[in-house]
Amino acid sequence: MRTLISSFAFVAIGLLSSCGGGNDSASEPDTGTRYASYVYASSEVATESGLAYSTRPNMGGMQYTSTLTRTQEQNQSTLTMRLDVFEPPLKAGQGNRPLVVFVHGGGFQAGDKSERADEAVSYARLGYVTATVNYRLTPENDTNAVLRQTAITHATEDVQNAVRYLKANAARWSIDVNRVAIVGTSAGGALALTSAVMGDPDALEGTESDYDGVSSHVAAVVSTGATLIEPLFDTDPLLHYDAADAPVLLFHVSGKPDSATGATWEANVLPTKERIDASGNTCQAVQTPEVPHTIKVGVGATHWPTIRDFLYRELALAELPA
Repeated sequence: MRTLISSFAFVAIGLLSSCGGGNDSASEPDTGTRYASYVYASSEVATESGLAYSTRPNMGGMQYTSTLTRTQEQNQSTLTMRLDVFEPPLKAGQGNRPLVVFVHGGGFQAGDKSERADEAVSYARLGYVTATVNYRLTPENDTNAVLRQTAITHATEDVQNAVRYLKANAARWSIDVNRVAIVGTSAGGALALTSAVMGDPDALEGTESDYDGVSSHVAAVVSTGATLIEPLFDTDPLLHYDAADAPVLLFHVSGKPDSATGATWEANVLPTKERIDASGNTCQAVQTPEVPHTIKVGVGATHWPTIRDFLYRELALAELPA
């Protein structure tokens, strides 16, 4: 883990550039296999909503956990962060299932977990247990470096505690704690990257675990619309990369600046890739010149085959029962 205060910019679409990782054909799924093709209908996916996973002071009474609850929460002294879980049926003898956690975007000041619900259901139909999370949002963080760093630190702490909560309650949903991935879009992509390089036993400065003895480390991260290069301050003194970090699949616009962040392939993506690769970890970078900011990450979307194969490989899904 490291202090990866990333607000960074990423987008994804389609040209493969390797950030490490490689394609091991022996570990790529055949069509028709669990985690590669639908095995359940949407109606078979059970949903548990609004599960509280962490509570924190509301900094200056200015923060909130969702655009939908901003008015009520900005008047509160504390905030309770919540998540939703989407669970497919558990077959007899199947054992524990891999988990994918979806993190929404919104510049660390807008958005709601419901924005990623459709993707979460689509992955659950493949056999994954999935979750969508809300986290602390901080207004006006896009022009003030100190406020920006605080916003990212708080959001990172929340996402990592969401992962710990789900692992601590793994038996409830038959989750395999060693097969956990995070998929993030825009600001959520930055939080996914942060979690990739700052998972336990490392710790982002200023964050605290709510679950003693439960690791926030994940096995794989997919990010779109974000990088580890922050425009308001130098992140290098805060970040520490190593080979034990989670492998990364990074989608980003190329050939033009990201429409939301201004990040470019040359100035933001390649330096991010180089830092990850140099640590001994791996990053697979995919150019997406066809989109202005983020790609669609749901099952069946343009880049789904790349995401599918990455998760299948990095979560070692070939080892699980069919």
